[in-house]
Amino acid sequence: MGQTELKILRLHAPLRYDPAPTSGGRPFPPREHPSEGAEDAALYEPGSVVRFDPRDGPRALPSLPEPAATGWAPAGSSAAAGPGTLCLEPGAYGFLQGAAASEGEWLGLIEAFARQAWWEGTECEGPYIVRRVREDGRWAAQVWRRLAGE
Repeated sequence: MGQTELKILRLHAPLRYDPAPTSGGRPFPPREHPSEGAEDAALYEPGSVVRFDPRDGPRALPSLPEPAATGWAPAGSSAAAGPGTLCLEPGAYGFLQGAAASEGEWLGLIEAFARQAWWEGTECEGPYIVRRVREDGRWAAQVWRRLAGE
């Protein structure tokens, strides 16, 4: 599987995101002049983005559907809990970071996560969380998924 390795992220406090529009791009609509530290997140149910073949393992589907939920947060802030707030709860998550801007690149990163988790025997559950964070003037692309039993 090349140099890909899943990391374990232990989230100690919730991350909250204000509701965000889902139209205008997959998985995220474009943002005009985002500030450093700005964040976007989208949740995808596993069967909506990855299929599993018993002989070949997990593979990303050819396109991203509408996410189950989306949110955004400006730099250095966290949304207050309320209706429509997307909340990533404390716990342990499998984590993979890379570069992705286009829908195809995001699908590649989701597939890399799914295949590496399968290869390593890391059991995950719940939605795939795709997240981008503005770092050093660029978007860092991340895929998270909660570790099973956490």
